Amino acid sequence: MGTASRQLKVMLRKNYLLKIRHPFVTAAEILLPAIVLMLLAAVRTQVDTQIHPAQSHIQKDMFVEVGKGVSPNFQQVLESLLDKREYLAFVPDTNETRMMIDVVSIKFPILKHVSIVYNDELELETYIRSDAYGTCNDVRNCSNPKIKGAVVFHEQGPQSFDYSIRLNHTWAFSGFPDVTTIMDTNGPFLNDLELGVSAVPTMQYSLSGFLTLQQMVDSFIIIIAQQHELNLSAETVNLPLLGFHDTDFSRKVPWTQFNPTNIRIAPFPTREYTDDQFQAIVKEVMGILYLLGFLYPVSRLISYSVFEKEQKIKEGLYMMGLNDSIFHLSWFVTYAFQFAISSAVITACTMDNIFKYSDKTLVFAYFFIFGLSAIMLSFFISTFFKRAKTAVAVGTLSFLGTFLPYYSVNDEGVSMILKVLASLLSPTAFALGSINFADYERAHVGLRWSNIWRESSGVNFSACLLMMILDTLLYCAIGLYFDKVLPREYGLRYPWNFIFKKDLWRKRSSSSKIKFTGKSSESEGNLLGRGIFNPALEAISLDMKQQELDGRCIQIRNLHKVYATKKGDCCAVNSLQLTLYENQILALLGHNGAGKSTTISMLVGLLPPTSGDALIFGKNIVSDIDEIRKVLGVCPQHDILFPELTVREHLELFAILKGVDEDTLESVVINMADEVGLADKINTVVRSLSGGMKRKLSLGIALIGNSKVIILDEPTSGMDPYSMRLTWQLIKKIKKGRIILLTTHSMDEADELGDRIAIMANGSLKCCGSSLFLKHHYGVGYTLTLVKSAPTASIAGDIVYRYVPTATCISEVGTEISFRLPMASSSTFERMFREIESCMKKPVSSMEISGNCEKDSHGIESYGISVTTLEEVFLRVAGCDYDEDECFEENNRSLISEAVVSLPSNDRPSTKICYYKVCGNYKKILGFMSTMVGRACGLIFATVISFVNFISLQCCSCCLITTSTFWQHSKALIIKRAISARRDHKTIIFQLMIPAIFLFIGLLFLELKPHPDQISLTLSTSYFNPLLSGGGGGGPIPFNLSFPIAEEVAQNVKGGWIQRCNSSSYKFPNSEKALVDAVEAAGPALGPALLNMSEYLMSSFNESYQSRYGAIVMDDQNTDGSLGYTVLHNFSCQHAAPTFINLMNSAILRLATHNVNATIQTRNHPLPMTQSQHLQRHDLDAFSAAIIVNIAFSFIPASFAVSIVKEREVKAKHQQLISGVSVLSYWISTFIWDFVSFLFPASFAIVLFYIFGLDQFVGGVSLIPTIIMLLEYGLAIASSTYCLTFFFFDHTVAQNVVLLVHFFSGLILMVISFIMGLLPSTISANSFLKNFFRISPGFCFADGLASLALLRQGMKDKTSDGVYDWNVTGASICYLAVESFIYFLLTLGLEIYPSLKLTPFKIKKWWGKINIFPHNTSYLEPLLESSPETFVTDLNEDVDVKTERNRVLSGSIDNAIIYLRNLRKVYSEEKNHGKKVAVDSLTFSVQEGECFGFLGTNGAGKTTTLSMLCGEESPSDGTAFIFGKDICSHPKAARKYIGYCPQFDALLEFLTVKEHLELYARIKSVPDYTIDNVVMEKLVEFDLLKHANKPSFSLSGGNKRKLSVAIAMIGDPPIVILDEPSTGMDPIAKRFMWDVISRISTRRGKTAVILTTHSMNEAQALCTRIGIMVGGQLRCIGSPQHLKTRFGNHLELEVKPTEVSSVDLQTLCQTIQEILFDVPSQPRSLLNDLEICIGGADSVTSGNTSIAEISLTSEMIGLIGRWLGNEERVKTLTCCTPVYDGASQEQLSEQLLRDGGIPLPVFSEWWLSKQKFSEIDSFILCSFRGAKCQGYNGLSIRYQLPCDEDFSLADVFGLLEASRDKLGIAEYSLSQSTLETIFNHFAANS
Repeated sequence: MGTASRQLKVMLRKNYLLKIRHPFVTAAEILLPAIVLMLLAAVRTQVDTQIHPAQSHIQKDMFVEVGKGVSPNFQQVLESLLDKREYLAFVPDTNETRMMIDVVSIKFPILKHVSIVYNDELELETYIRSDAYGTCNDVRNCSNPKIKGAVVFHEQGPQSFDYSIRLNHTWAFSGFPDVTTIMDTNGPFLNDLELGVSAVPTMQYSLSGFLTLQQMVDSFIIIIAQQHELNLSAETVNLPLLGFHDTDFSRKVPWTQFNPTNIRIAPFPTREYTDDQFQAIVKEVMGILYLLGFLYPVSRLISYSVFEKEQKIKEGLYMMGLNDSIFHLSWFVTYAFQFAISSAVITACTMDNIFKYSDKTLVFAYFFIFGLSAIMLSFFISTFFKRAKTAVAVGTLSFLGTFLPYYSVNDEGVSMILKVLASLLSPTAFALGSINFADYERAHVGLRWSNIWRESSGVNFSACLLMMILDTLLYCAIGLYFDKVLPREYGLRYPWNFIFKKDLWRKRSSSSKIKFTGKSSESEGNLLGRGIFNPALEAISLDMKQQELDGRCIQIRNLHKVYATKKGDCCAVNSLQLTLYENQILALLGHNGAGKSTTISMLVGLLPPTSGDALIFGKNIVSDIDEIRKVLGVCPQHDILFPELTVREHLELFAILKGVDEDTLESVVINMADEVGLADKINTVVRSLSGGMKRKLSLGIALIGNSKVIILDEPTSGMDPYSMRLTWQLIKKIKKGRIILLTTHSMDEADELGDRIAIMANGSLKCCGSSLFLKHHYGVGYTLTLVKSAPTASIAGDIVYRYVPTATCISEVGTEISFRLPMASSSTFERMFREIESCMKKPVSSMEISGNCEKDSHGIESYGISVTTLEEVFLRVAGCDYDEDECFEENNRSLISEAVVSLPSNDRPSTKICYYKVCGNYKKILGFMSTMVGRACGLIFATVISFVNFISLQCCSCCLITTSTFWQHSKALIIKRAISARRDHKTIIFQLMIPAIFLFIGLLFLELKPHPDQISLTLSTSYFNPLLSGGGGGGPIPFNLSFPIAEEVAQNVKGGWIQRCNSSSYKFPNSEKALVDAVEAAGPALGPALLNMSEYLMSSFNESYQSRYGAIVMDDQNTDGSLGYTVLHNFSCQHAAPTFINLMNSAILRLATHNVNATIQTRNHPLPMTQSQHLQRHDLDAFSAAIIVNIAFSFIPASFAVSIVKEREVKAKHQQLISGVSVLSYWISTFIWDFVSFLFPASFAIVLFYIFGLDQFVGGVSLIPTIIMLLEYGLAIASSTYCLTFFFFDHTVAQNVVLLVHFFSGLILMVISFIMGLLPSTISANSFLKNFFRISPGFCFADGLASLALLRQGMKDKTSDGVYDWNVTGASICYLAVESFIYFLLTLGLEIYPSLKLTPFKIKKWWGKINIFPHNTSYLEPLLESSPETFVTDLNEDVDVKTERNRVLSGSIDNAIIYLRNLRKVYSEEKNHGKKVAVDSLTFSVQEGECFGFLGTNGAGKTTTLSMLCGEESPSDGTAFIFGKDICSHPKAARKYIGYCPQFDALLEFLTVKEHLELYARIKSVPDYTIDNVVMEKLVEFDLLKHANKPSFSLSGGNKRKLSVAIAMIGDPPIVILDEPSTGMDPIAKRFMWDVISRISTRRGKTAVILTTHSMNEAQALCTRIGIMVGGQLRCIGSPQHLKTRFGNHLELEVKPTEVSSVDLQTLCQTIQEILFDVPSQPRSLLNDLEICIGGADSVTSGNTSIAEISLTSEMIGLIGRWLGNEERVKTLTCCTPVYDGASQEQLSEQLLRDGGIPLPVFSEWWLSKQKFSEIDSFILCSFRGAKCQGYNGLSIRYQLPCDEDFSLADVFGLLEASRDKLGIAEYSLSQSTLETIFNHFAANS
């Protein structure tokens, strides 16, 4: 556990450092959620939260008398029906119903004309819902009338009466934003959280006529019930009924008794409260606003997760021993802590405003738990992606998408089960929780831990919290499962059903994992169609055999790896057998795709082998990989480093992962930094290190923690030769005690470092042995290399063939020609060299003077001879079956991702079948989708191309347009974008499909949102106080009992108990005004009584525990016996007024009939919804739709940004600009393409509006403004996005931020503006702010759509019904139109601006030009006025450089195509550094037909110089001329002559090789009719024909470089600039490239080539002149031979002695044995058994078994040394600190120390080889005066021999050949000092 906790600690520290090194990003992640809420809080503070004092509310507008004022009487209701030709229905069709209509019609004759009777309720509802409803309402007595309301009887007496009043919604009055309050019987009966007074319920019940109908029916029931038997006739009976107050008439009639004629309603008084409209309004949008705040941190989290996977960082950490679960846990803890801070900040910011009353810990818990679920949701989403760009885009959208169900379930009527199901998506649960907060805050109660289980608005907060916790666990489990199961590039992939397998839950044993290791591999061996190949292997020494026995080595046994690809199985590694030994470096060579990286990936556990295995120190790579990783150090091909961390932090991180103790950590880190040469950079962040230093750090990481096995994958790639040499020394130094596996493309490196060299080709091992062995085995003699004075000279060949007729020409590149000479002809060499030297000597002096070869010279400049080089061996071994099949292109990683890897299963086929069964359907669906997308893209592409061609044809008449380069370029660029779009399915899906799908799903959820018909609601007091015992309900009813009739009625009240109203001492704050209001409203008698009741209610507030919902004040009984009463009702129950009227009328019925069981039951059951109610809800849905459209469309500009930033990031944009594209045509073509692609989602949106019937956007007059806004939005959003792209250098960041900017500037501002527009106090501020908000195109679009949606509601401020009004769509349309142009112009300005930057140098230069006096007219003078620093450099400037400078400045450059004059570049000061001079007064010229080699260490200023020539950088001072055009004043004119191949491939990933060439051919104005020929020529020339139709991302590194060079060459530019054209190529491809470049530059003689390279061989082979640059200045310049002659005055000799013969070895062993005859004999050792088993040809002990058993101790060795006469030699072995003197010696000293002895044969072998070396050494030092020994590596010895006039190559060769056999020289190579030596000399002195 200790290891895990340490790992977690260090990973958390790493995450913490990554966070704090990006303070702004981290601050944004933490604060953005809080900022959104602070914006709300700011609006909150502006809202009028005035304190309302205690009030009685007995006021005119609140007091309603039924049948008067706002409440119409029955007569008025009937007249209204008659006017509108509508009907009042009665149900059911019974005698009682007919009688009621007849009786009431006596007084109200109109009733006969407007009543209609239905048989039953079902018939009525069926009719209303039918299409026939209201179809002929114009004609009276129509069979399909409109129904305004209905009275439905359920019971009609004699003692129980039950009826429903069913009204049509269209009567209701439209309130907003909460339209659900319209006659809402679905909502809660009670809302105790309601504060203050709401007029809505009173108005609904009064205005709609509900109370009028209720009074009419109740009065009728009371009268009827009193008459037990009535024989009524229309002539004799008159009834005093509702609305009829003829007192004279009433007096005559006896049945007015107990008739409730006067019913009034008034509100309860309110206590002092603060009105909070804000929460009610914000409730609807709260959820989405909270969520948008969390969007940025979530997108960053997804980005981090996938980025570390994409950059192989995750795998790198695993390789170094990190536990998988620790990796995930560290990010979880990091973000949990971050969200905790966010939640704390939110809680702190909102405690006094938005969440003023809620428990602060609950607010924190709500946001924090959501944060945790968001982390897990992000982790779950990230498992599906391999690329951060796609993940961020799609992941963020998915995160938002999980919020959409909220729109379907946020209604109060939706059942709890649906809400809980929707809450399985945590954003929906989070948004639902916001409703509770709004409700409880509004009620000034606040959510607390005690009340979270109580529902409000149909939502239970505790359920939301629990669901978010459940979601967190659920996403975690599913995420971990998918992380294991989904295909991935590296690592083990588990089968889908692995969790059901038994062995998952048991401790897995080694055997179960590696059952397949013993499987015969013959079948796989033949996969490639070849038989088993026997590689050439060198025999191993005794020491190595001993290591195999001890298990101190790596044994690779039959390792096999097969990938399943579309074309069938592909074998990447084929039955590899290889052993690596301790204290040795094994160099593994092979062309790109030979299987090297796959082998390494298997060894480090990133890929599981298909079969076979490998043992590392006896541990198996399949079963014991965790153990192995503790001793494993890997330096991968691409640095796996964190740019933000320092060197020290990296070393500490990896040291802890490897298990270094805390106590020694500091010293280990410092020592390692020192060892790799980074001690002075230990606190430097990695992004500031050069490429070479990063490689050193990667090396340090591999070595730290005492790694015993080191794997170095191309450790020196990208280093200059000098840094490379230093790294080699380091690698040699660390070899002791370790096993090192090295892969490289540099043969020199392999030769220098590899103790043994293995060469792989096409997945198989071809040979393995020491460099010497390989050269001996494959070499066929000597290689003679001659450098000719001109590529055409043929004399060299003539001389060679004359002396050696059997010679073969093996290569001819540039001026260099090489011949292979057989060993047998060595006797003729000396004479041949003499002749060659005589040819060379003549023209030397003349050449030096003139600088180019004279006609009479013999055409040979220099020559060198060497025995077969390793490169030739490689070309011979790997070249013969070099088969660059796609199968082996390791760079094409898509193969790997398709690999089918199963973990616990035994054989592959079954796994594969089950995988295809499981994933088959999933693949089919995906395949179908991608096919459809592909076809759609193809169609679009074809359309675009044909459109472009059509336009060109149409414009043919107007030749100016088509032939103009502007049109040509724009066309080429549009075609480029179209092709990319066709291939880049992800972007297409992202840009077109995802917004469309998102929009569709969002609108679908809105459509699915239930708008149920209203339920039947029984008006009963049983809903009140539900906690009363017996489940009863009811509660106290304050009753004014001042009249006797009141007492009588009170006794008959059921459904509550009477609370006597006593007079109270309480007075309202403004009691006089209250009394005046009461009298004015209710009259002088009733007013004071009502006020008195209100005062009593206020004073008795806390008397009972139960709540009170109504109070009664009765009038005295009228003289005619009729009654009157007033109901005071509580607003927390919207149905309180009719409920208490029903309660009173029931009591009066009981009193009138003296029957205690008599009862009236009234129900409110609105009729089914009609069209207009649907419309009202639809408008709100349209508003939500506007929000969804905005979210969907915010993703489109993000995809615009990606392609632009990516082109700039990979320098493809710059490449296009260099090639001649103008800024205007680049941006216009981009603009056109983006707009065209925008039309697809826009059209889809319009179609969806039609499908979903959103008439607000597409109905009638709304269609045109919607289309205009959409089109203008497309233009404006594209151009505003272009402006934003200038701020980014990374396309993933750009995508993230652009998305966020459009979210914030569009949606959030619109919602906030909308809220402000609704609150009376902020309307004016909103109108003012809108002028600024509209600067954002997103806001204009969102606001325009929202305004259209709510137009009919009259919701928007200051609007009429015109759709084009300024505040509807007018402003948006105008602003968007203007913004499209303004932002586009701004983009052009930003693009052109950087080149106009005013540097001090430029101002000085301009000032100089102004000050030139007329008399010194030479145009060169201002440039010659050199600054003082230039003068200083002049003093120690090299003579050649000075000559070149004078030649250029004096103007004597005849045919120079390009010349630089005092070119200088200074980078301005940074934080810690002063000014950096990158290029200092550079002056040289390049002629046509010349290849100028521009060499220098990393950071010398080469790339900066080339960037200035290409116009990427502007010079600080000086200038350069290209064909006489100044690059400063005419950059574009100068650029058009250049073909440029940048250092890093500037390719467009989705274009094929052919399409790249076509694009650049068009850009470089190659005529259309010749394009095909030109492209084909280049494809053939660069051997790219077989790759012509492959997209560039699938090419190998070498082919990418070929394509980059081909692009530079297309259109035959006169100047070609090649920046390291052959990096990353294997030797075969490199040679090919040299040939092409040489052909172009020197043989055609028209092109000037400037070449930078790190390969000195390349410079030697290609360049006619070379300049070496150090520290920004040229240090030397001249032809390669000139530099060698001038700076390299020695020869280099390397001698390798023959191997020790077995006879000599045996003799020496026996001699020593005889001296030491008294050594006791030991039992037979394993070593002998092994040797006999192996039966090796050179087994020295088969005859005499005892020799190998003798082990020599230090004393014995000393004794033998004395006896053999060389005590000094053995001292180096026996002394405690062995001197470094070759690898074998070091190993022996170590063995002596470790084992206390050395086996006799091993010692004898060492002694004899030392003897040979000393003999050769004394011969060389005697024969050659001044010879120096340069080093000895145990296999060969190197010397530097002085070279002068009388000491030629031929002399040395003659001497060596003569003494070769006598000295036992196996091989030697002799050559002049190389360019590399000269280069290193300059680099070291810099």
